[in-house]
Amino acid sequence: MKTVRLIVLFLLFMSSAYGQGDDCLSATYLPNVSNFCSTNLNFTNVGATTGLTSLPTCWPTTATQDVWFQFIATGTDVLVSINGSGNGGSMIAPNIALYSGNCSLLFELGCSVGAIGAGSTQLYEGALAPGTTYYIRVSSPPSYQGTFILCANCYTPTTNPGADCGGAAYLCNQNSVSVASLSGGGLDNDEPEPGTCMDVWGPDEGNSSWFKWTCQTSGTLTFNITPINSNDDIDFILYQLSGTNACGPRTAIRCNSSSCLNSVGSTGLNLIDLDINEWPNCNPGENAYCQYITMVAGVSYAILINNFSASTGFTLSFNTGNTNNPGTFLGPHPILNHTNTTICQGSSVTYNATGSTNVAGGLNWTFSSSSNPTTSIGNGPFTITYVNSGNYLGILTGYDQFGCQATEFVNIQVTAPPVLINPANQTICSSNSTSITLMNSIPSGTTVQWIVSSNPFVSGTSAGSGNVINQTLTNNSSQVQTVTYTITATKGPCTVVSSTIVTINPGIVPAFNAVSPICLGGNLSALPVTSLNAITGTWSPALNNQATTTYTFTPTAGQCATTTTLTITVNPTITTTFAAVNAICQGGNLSALPTSSINGITGTWSPALNNQATTTYTFTPTAGQCTTTTTLTITVNPTITTTFAAVNAICQGGNLSALPTSSLNGITGTWSPALNNQATTTYTFTPTAGQCATTTTLTIIVNTTIVPTIAAVNAICQGGTLSALPTSSLNGITGTWTPALNNQATTTYTFAPTTGQCATTATLTITVNAQVTPTFNAVSPICQGDVLSALPTSS
Repeated sequence: MKTVRLIVLFLLFMSSAYGQGDDCLSATYLPNVSNFCSTNLNFTNVGATTGLTSLPTCWPTTATQDVWFQFIATGTDVLVSINGSGNGGSMIAPNIALYSGNCSLLFELGCSVGAIGAGSTQLYEGALAPGTTYYIRVSSPPSYQGTFILCANCYTPTTNPGADCGGAAYLCNQNSVSVASLSGGGLDNDEPEPGTCMDVWGPDEGNSSWFKWTCQTSGTLTFNITPINSNDDIDFILYQLSGTNACGPRTAIRCNSSSCLNSVGSTGLNLIDLDINEWPNCNPGENAYCQYITMVAGVSYAILINNFSASTGFTLSFNTGNTNNPGTFLGPHPILNHTNTTICQGSSVTYNATGSTNVAGGLNWTFSSSSNPTTSIGNGPFTITYVNSGNYLGILTGYDQFGCQATEFVNIQVTAPPVLINPANQTICSSNSTSITLMNSIPSGTTVQWIVSSNPFVSGTSAGSGNVINQTLTNNSSQVQTVTYTITATKGPCTVVSSTIVTINPGIVPAFNAVSPICLGGNLSALPVTSLNAITGTWSPALNNQATTTYTFTPTAGQCATTTTLTITVNPTITTTFAAVNAICQGGNLSALPTSSINGITGTWSPALNNQATTTYTFTPTAGQCTTTTTLTITVNPTITTTFAAVNAICQGGNLSALPTSSLNGITGTWSPALNNQATTTYTFTPTAGQCATTTTLTIIVNTTIVPTIAAVNAICQGGTLSALPTSSLNGITGTWTPALNNQATTTYTFAPTTGQCATTATLTITVNAQVTPTFNAVSPICQGDVLSALPTSS
């Protein structure tokens, strides 16, 4: 189901994308039906509606979803084929009809009906009039709509080609040739020579045709043989003849009987392939095409074409797209010295055939136009004026002395000029708006340009919007002024110019007294509806006392007056701004406050300045200024007494730490004089500037150092008794002695004062005398009772 939906959507897209004509009046123009084929999916009848024209005689009554095409005949015969399902499209059982005349009176020339299950249908018609418009109508049964390829070849045939070499049709030009149908292999259905690619067991030809030609100018030759039914298998042999008789001595120089089929079933010679033969079946490397040949001037050639599959016909075209020095056929060579062109309706095209060769039989012209002449003869030049829009052909047919003909043609597209509405001249009042209309609508492909003349006394705007230009013009003088608008509309080669004049009367400018500015939210009186110079009107927008607004006064219609504006200024409420005042210390200097704010507001302050206490002062603006009162507070800081912790007394020369630079209550500052550990000193603390604090002092006591006084101790004899030394000096210093007492030797003792006393150490030496044994002279013995002298008291 998903696949089906996508196919339907795609077909609907194709229908809207290509937009071929849904009826005769909208028939799609085919500019070239000389061997024309549309591309795959180029056309569809999906979504087509029932036309106004009655159904062709051979169509079923259900074939109502038809689409239309038109072409201008370049020859007398046309072969039309519609290829749908199985042939590059999806339509089944196509129906075809061919008409002459015009959409209001059509004549059916022929029709054909498709067979259910078949994807292609053909229609051949002769006796066409070159230069005449014909219509092709295509339909299908209701349930078989779809996409299709349309092929058409309009040509003037030579003698119909025979199925045997004796009936070979002579080609004197390289115009495309179509064969509507084939009818067997002729009297001799085994003409291909043994050893050629078409030589098979039994009859070699099923449905064959022969053509021959003579080369006039040497050069390459390519050709395409395109079957009407793309599923048909077409085979061919190309011969080089010894003379001009296709049945005479001949040499097969190219042969192709491959069953390989491309998208259109064509076969032939091209500039790409290198093989000169392709054999039956579809062998690897084969594609139904062989290498081109190089024709030689004066040499004749023939081609046998056989439809191996069916009796349906084909189209033979030569040197299509061949730019490799293509050769020509012996015959007339008319040269139409003009190219496809687009002109404007009423313009002319000049044709000539100068340079044509081998046209001893004459040159005939056919001009598909509504002007005289429609035909002519000779080289020309011929100037043809095209009075009606549409698509036309200039057709040139040249004949050689044998009556052989060749045709050239050129497309002429005649474009209708855009239709302008000639704008009437206008008169307006200064500063009024007006517009100029160029046309009711702009045709597709039309560009529009406006050019406005300059006038130094006129100002304003002119804004173009396609087919309409709008303008608001102001006459800046007291005289009537004009401006000219020139309008140029271009569609393709057509240019149409028109102009209109706008007259501007001088307008009166309403005058009003200015309105004084107000403060935001202030009272705003209604504006006057009559100006000082008697112009009445209305104001817009509504009054607004919240913002500055420009009001527009629009004069009442019928007064040649311009709009004017009046701006009423609404001043915003300004908040007065003053610089802050630094705090002061109680009793400090306080400067007078400014009577004008930083943003320019003047006024007065209250109450009077006070340097003893923090006070908020109110600023009252002078009357007439859009502002409010404001306040300013000046801080008066009280004086702080700095506080420091006391410093303990030190001994003279003792360690004295730096004094703190911040007081206990947060006041910073410096001390003087410098610290002194030699004498008691009073120091002064000076607070850092900007702190509301007083100076203070701090005294550090430095005590004098005392030398302890100790009483002397008498010498003792070695081993004698030594009393303990006193722990308090004669001048009250307490302490301890070292070393321990020694009664064996003289010793010096050190007295160390107890910590916390401003005293120095002291020493005391105690002498210890050594023990001496007295020595005396011996005393001579005496007799008992002798007198004994007194002993000496000193040894």
